[in-house]
Amino acid sequence: MNHEYYMQRCLEIAKRGAGFVNPNPLVGCVIVYQDKIISEGWHKAYGENHAERMAIMQLADKSVLKNSTVYVNLEPCSHFGKTPPCANLLIEHKVKRVVVGMTDPYILVEGKGIALLRENGIEVIENILNQQCLDLNKFFVKFHTKKCPYIVLKWAECANQFMAPLPKGKYQISGQETQPITHSLRRDVSAILVGVNTWNIDNPQLDNRLWAGKSPKRFVIDKDLKGTYNEEFVGDSAVYVINAIQNEIVGNVQFIQLDFNRNFLNNLMDLLFHQNINSLMIEGGSFTLNEFMEANLFDEIHRYKSKKNYLELGVLAPTVKGNRISSIELPNDYYEVFKNNTTP
Repeated sequence: MNHEYYMQRCLEIAKRGAGFVNPNPLVGCVIVYQDKIISEGWHKAYGENHAERMAIMQLADKSVLKNSTVYVNLEPCSHFGKTPPCANLLIEHKVKRVVVGMTDPYILVEGKGIALLRENGIEVIENILNQQCLDLNKFFVKFHTKKCPYIVLKWAECANQFMAPLPKGKYQISGQETQPITHSLRRDVSAILVGVNTWNIDNPQLDNRLWAGKSPKRFVIDKDLKGTYNEEFVGDSAVYVINAIQNEIVGNVQFIQLDFNRNFLNNLMDLLFHQNINSLMIEGGSFTLNEFMEANLFDEIHRYKSKKNYLELGVLAPTVKGNRISSIELPNDYYEVFKNNTTP
């Protein structure tokens, strides 16, 4: 059997859950009988059926599972969460063979699902298209292996590297074609973070209104509480304000006090981990972006590089670090993605 072919199909259908399953992983499942796909499933939304259960439920004749191969890009779960364990479901239907793309790094699984299948006489084949499976769920993997969110830095800059005007003010550098890309990124991450200057000057919505799916949680770093947080400014969704002064909830604003004097970024990462934030996009401004850059606390950089020098004087963008892994030319900009050398 062509295991890579069917695993590639798992990866394709798993992506249909983007924007809906986080903080759960993206998972697709393909059931093959006599060299033909007879059912497919994917994790559609957080709290709903997992991919294996969806694929099995759609089968009219479940007796064929005894002679079928089930492909899944992530190890079947073996614990009770919001849904029953998928490993038990596969055992219940006496599936002949299970082909797995990668082991689940979540502490309650970590190989236990695979072991359970084998203990019950099911053949298991592992690590098919393993790197592609890891890449698909890079947020989930880092969160559970490093106890820290996957961090994406994103900004736009002129051809001469200025990213904001002086004196400071609201200014659009990237073209309209970049907006769907940005909103797609926002759809995928758990949270988005800006500094207080960006919050005050731009009053950004920080949502993914151009795509279906959940908008990320909004965080603002505001040590001395200099931001504007009235109802009109904040809007209808929650904003979390990281500060050094108070813990308080006022309407849609939750003020969270942290120690800024020692290991602030480590304290912030711990906070985000315990809030189940597996991925974080930093959208500025320059001071906040540079803090993460200098601490080498990022996994990817997404940069819009304008073809024009819109500003003759301004705030310089950070200097890019890492390896460029993709570049797309847009009408007014180059959209480039860089990966930190220390990120697998």
